[in-house]
Amino acid sequence: MNSIFWMVIQVVTIVAVMPFFDGIARIVRARMQSRKGPNSVFQTYLDIFKLLKRGGKTTPKYSHWFFRYAPFMLFAANAAILAALPITYSDNINAGAYADIFVIIYLGALARFIFGVASMDSGSPFAAIGGSREQMLAVFVEPVAIICLIVIMLLAKTSNLVVIQNLVREGVVGYQIPAFAVASIAFLWASYVETGRNPYDLAEAEQEVLEGVAGEYSGSDLAIVDVALMIKQVAMIGLFLSIFEPWNFTNPILALLVFIIEIGIFYVGATFIDNLGPRYKLLKGFKKNASFAFSVAFVALILYVVGV
Repeated sequence: MNSIFWMVIQVVTIVAVMPFFDGIARIVRARMQSRKGPNSVFQTYLDIFKLLKRGGKTTPKYSHWFFRYAPFMLFAANAAILAALPITYSDNINAGAYADIFVIIYLGALARFIFGVASMDSGSPFAAIGGSREQMLAVFVEPVAIICLIVIMLLAKTSNLVVIQNLVREGVVGYQIPAFAVASIAFLWASYVETGRNPYDLAEAEQEVLEGVAGEYSGSDLAIVDVALMIKQVAMIGLFLSIFEPWNFTNPILALLVFIIEIGIFYVGATFIDNLGPRYKLLKGFKKNASFAFSVAFVALILYVVGV
């Protein structure tokens, strides 16, 4: 029960804080592109509140139920992933029944499924293309992430994230093991891609294609989808930190505070990669990098097999 309480606290706190970091990232991005951008770091809060005040206006009576309820399902799936990260309850091994790598993999697949189906169910060909694009992205990224997670589970001999964190903190598993170090490189790439950053996403692309089903919502529905996608970005970065850079704080409030600061640095720091890195077409970018990342992940698996 105590772990469930802290799961709720960490989700609520991170959801409340992330628009602030998003506001900073928007300002940084605008300045780097010589644009004025938002007037305040709280602009994302203002946008969300404005949308929420408008109510749900994107659910025409002829739409299918899946499309109508997709924002809530998307939010729930991504929030469940965030709750599964042992941020504030890393001293409770029993919480590993939920804070488990397999749970996160299945929830991630569920969130992607909801996004894809809702995109096609919207009836918009642009949204369908955006949804298909999201599924194509998974074809490139998920094999890399899965291989890395397999290496970690084999090294730790468990899929319990709480136990894995403790093993890394105690030095039983860590960067002194080549397979672990190499897997961290490939998994960092997969986490970055899942956050929807350049060159694997283009903010200047057609909104309908870029956002998939998100472009079909407005009002409170759009606000919920935006927050859900923001949670997904945090969860992907958080999963990397939970496994490869676990924090050494048993105090749940202090652990949550440190996690938020780390997430904020990653979130805003990725803006520099967005603007300073090269830009490719989606397939060209993946052809250039996905095969390399897959090779790195495969090398990590080989290193484990040969016992290096």
